[in-house]
Amino acid sequence: MSISLQQADSRRRKRFTLSGRTTLSAVVGSAEGLVAGLLSLTLAYANQTHIVLVLAVTASLIYGALAAPRAQKFLAYPDFRQPFALHAVFSWIAAAGIGFLVALGSSRWDIDFGPVFWGWLLITPIVLTVLRVYIYRQIARMLMRGQLQVERFGIIGDSASVEHLRADPRVWQQGGQVVASFVLPDGLGGTLPPARLIADFARSCVEKNCQNMLVIGDLDDLDGIGQLLAPCRPFALDFLLYPKASLEGRKINLVDIVPLGSVSSLRLLSAPMNDSGRFFKRAFDILASSCGLLLLSPILIAVAIAIRATSPGPALFRQERRGFNGRNFSIYKFRSMRVMESGHAMTQAQKNDPRVTRIGAFIRRTSIDELPQLINVLKGEMSLVGPRPHAISHDDELSGKFELYAQRQRIKPGITGWAQVNGFRGDTSTQDKIEARTLHDLYYAENWSLLLDIWIVILTVFSPRTRQNAH
Repeated sequence: MSISLQQADSRRRKRFTLSGRTTLSAVVGSAEGLVAGLLSLTLAYANQTHIVLVLAVTASLIYGALAAPRAQKFLAYPDFRQPFALHAVFSWIAAAGIGFLVALGSSRWDIDFGPVFWGWLLITPIVLTVLRVYIYRQIARMLMRGQLQVERFGIIGDSASVEHLRADPRVWQQGGQVVASFVLPDGLGGTLPPARLIADFARSCVEKNCQNMLVIGDLDDLDGIGQLLAPCRPFALDFLLYPKASLEGRKINLVDIVPLGSVSSLRLLSAPMNDSGRFFKRAFDILASSCGLLLLSPILIAVAIAIRATSPGPALFRQERRGFNGRNFSIYKFRSMRVMESGHAMTQAQKNDPRVTRIGAFIRRTSIDELPQLINVLKGEMSLVGPRPHAISHDDELSGKFELYAQRQRIKPGITGWAQVNGFRGDTSTQDKIEARTLHDLYYAENWSLLLDIWIVILTVFSPRTRQNAH
């Protein structure tokens, strides 16, 4: 191997250790805020007034504060495309707005709305967006190469489970590092070592700067977990249970502890959204669907006339679909075929399907046939963004092919969705396509935000990936 190749290989193996994801996200947020501050100083220098300096400093601090939690979310899910760039723009708008309010409250209005001001206001979000995309891509690459270590673990479990977890590349590809392990010869269900040995292991983990003590076991091992937990209480460690079932391919998520009166319960599954999330999503749906029906009414009328004029049958038809919490509903669509199937027994459309009419091919390719579903959104049966609802027969078939598929019903179906804007639309003929669509839908359900909804709507309109497999 040449010297240059050796140096390149050495750089790939070089690791950077931080005290945690919070620290790394704070560093990233501070870096973004610093750049925003430097750009803002140009405005302050040009105006040379107290109020502009207050505006610039406040906007920079607010932007940095908003950037840090977004970086932390990225570190939790670096594998998925998210609207981080869009968030940078919205964060800057919010930061600049708050900066104006603070500046107005601290001094009289004295700002020169010249080219420098407008340049600062418009160019800054562009620079910050480019910076964020660059930083996040670099972090993602470093994580995949194992160059970033932001969490250190000590693990306890049976020999096979410990060996499996230590060898799992997903640990270091997510910034984790197993630095210590304690093998239980008979697992959690067998005879456990004395408390003194567990305490010594916890102490050694602390000395190695571990943040987490990971115990591999199952919920029926609660007595053993309790015996391991007691000696670890004196140490500042997060004591975590990693379900052994996950190592065997059966995923179990332990979410948190829920107080119920004088007792506590372990929450294994949580609803995708809380009350405030449901309120804001519904408000967004009502506003967007109402405006959409109003603004698009000329197009809707023109399409309806074209359908009636080019083929016999109604312009609109209803088909039964499976929706939120498994409840069936009737979906509205523009008729694009010469047949109208009920949804209980039907054949999925294929490329060059002879049942599709001439106007139907166009409206399917452009997704215009889905626009009447704005009525379903307004009625509350659907959301603007969510997993695409399938016909009853398809839903039953796909549920049998992938055990996680039915979990899509935990959130309202949508006209467009995270799977669609990532290219997973239409064809579900292979297992890979079924699983990819389902996993994207479940990711959306678990990571919903109003900003993510806005980003998906934007991608639906402008991204060519959304129109892949449309036929």
